[in-house]
Amino acid sequence: MNLRPIRVAVAALVLWSGAAGSAWADYPDKPVRLVVPYAAGGGVDNISRVVATELGKRLKQSVVVENRGGANGNIGTEYAARAAPDGYTLLMGATYLGFNRATTANLPYDAAKDLQPIARTGRAPFVLVVPDNSPAKDVAGLVAWMKKNPDKASYGAVGAGAPTNLLFPQNTGTKPVQVLYKGGSAALPDLLAGRLTFMIPTASEVVPLVENGKLRALAVTGTERFHRLSKVPTFAEAGVPNLERTGWWGLFAPAGTPQPVVKKLSDAIQVVMAEPNVIEALDKLGIEAAPQPTPAFTTFFDEELRAYMDVAKQFNLKVE
Repeated sequence: MNLRPIRVAVAALVLWSGAAGSAWADYPDKPVRLVVPYAAGGGVDNISRVVATELGKRLKQSVVVENRGGANGNIGTEYAARAAPDGYTLLMGATYLGFNRATTANLPYDAAKDLQPIARTGRAPFVLVVPDNSPAKDVAGLVAWMKKNPDKASYGAVGAGAPTNLLFPQNTGTKPVQVLYKGGSAALPDLLAGRLTFMIPTASEVVPLVENGKLRALAVTGTERFHRLSKVPTFAEAGVPNLERTGWWGLFAPAGTPQPVVKKLSDAIQVVMAEPNVIEALDKLGIEAAPQPTPAFTTFFDEELRAYMDVAKQFNLKVE
């Protein structure tokens, strides 16, 4: 057998790989845009600004946050997904990617195919909260009140396919009316005023309101208590099973982004998220720094997408 053609092919592949890697050795050599698919001041925007500042220092280039809100994150996400796959346009994605894909027809992008996961940045539990003047002092009390007042019970939601919002009523035998909002910031005034019975947003949206007494936290998702709300039980501790899923945030690039760029960004995020000042800044926002490199984050993201699709099928959600 003549091995010369094989050796030549292997040598050519090695040379090509080396050339491809060296072509991106100087990345980034200009500012990087970090697209936030929501308006300034929200949870996704807040973590993005903390990460962008420190990531820029690590990369020795500016990382500029660019807010492109609208359509529950879809406008900015499509923009990022359609950008050139060169590492200079990134996306701060979050939990919304899963339920949008599972519940929305004719999306102009596919989160499973058009985005390259780079690294997870943070996570936070979902928190069951009620107004401070609610008669419910715990989960059992809230469930009892809703069963006694089925025509008055309601909750605010941002996405129709959010698993926690759907599983909580199912697992407690209650039937509160779902009221949809364009964002958590739009729903909170109605909750604070008592026009909604409860909400289950991420901790980053409500921890300050709980700590200053304007809202009462009754339970958190996850397998352990959240350190910022250490006296609040998990749903399992409160007697409601199957509510372990938490909210998360992560960095993405357009599909097709060169792997040397993906690896450089992933490695940088692991360092950035371990910085004490970053951990402290996120903690103040009610977010836990929880980095995952590309392989682990890709597996995690795939599981999230499947989980949301499963919930959509389980509840026969109408795709809109």
